[in-house]
Amino acid sequence: MLKLIMCDLDNTLLPLYTQEKFVEIWFRDVARKFREHGLDPAKAINAMNDGCRAMIFNDGKKPNIEVFYDVACELSGYPRDVIAPVLDDYYSSAFETVREIARKNPYAVQIARLMREKADYAVIATMPMFPLEACDRRMRWVGLKARMFDLVTTCDYSSYCKPDPRYYAEILDDFGVKPDEALMIGNDVREDMEPCERLGIATFLVTDHMITHNLPYNRFRRGNYPVLIDYLNSLK
Repeated sequence: MLKLIMCDLDNTLLPLYTQEKFVEIWFRDVARKFREHGLDPAKAINAMNDGCRAMIFNDGKKPNIEVFYDVACELSGYPRDVIAPVLDDYYSSAFETVREIARKNPYAVQIARLMREKADYAVIATMPMFPLEACDRRMRWVGLKARMFDLVTTCDYSSYCKPDPRYYAEILDDFGVKPDEALMIGNDVREDMEPCERLGIATFLVTDHMITHNLPYNRFRRGNYPVLIDYLNSLK
């Protein structure tokens, strides 16, 4: 029996029409929220953009959220106690508009249940650039809740981002799991499959909304949602 099953969220359990549209709506609505709070939206958004980029290249010395605020506050000139309430307000309200580009996934709940059944620990290994509230909200769009899992990787938890293999190694270390005792389910060859392969973690590539980045993928176990469910059911 596996000790740990990890699964990506966006375009794996939660299908989105396009990742680019997700980012477009996210920044558009955050800018509006900054304006509502009397801040310069252009200055704040530029700082947020660089803060997000800093998270992607985080070297592990600080949690992603700390790296984000270090950069965003320095570039915008706004202190954390000014920016943070705006983002908290956004994620608890206007973030819901992202739902307009989310698709239904009738398999999500079944996959989540099998993750719990087939391993000691079940983890949502999503790009850790969002707070838990934002992750939980997205999960609810396909019938899931954060509390159904042992961990959801957030900007507060992780000190790395995909595709850095250390992002996955951090999860393994926290649960005391060896690479050959884990499985990663995802849709992205570069962000999910390749770094896990480097660590020796078993993988399953979901093909329904697959992103290849023009990288070879035939060597990875793969299939659509029903094939994934059959595979999980086959695990001892």
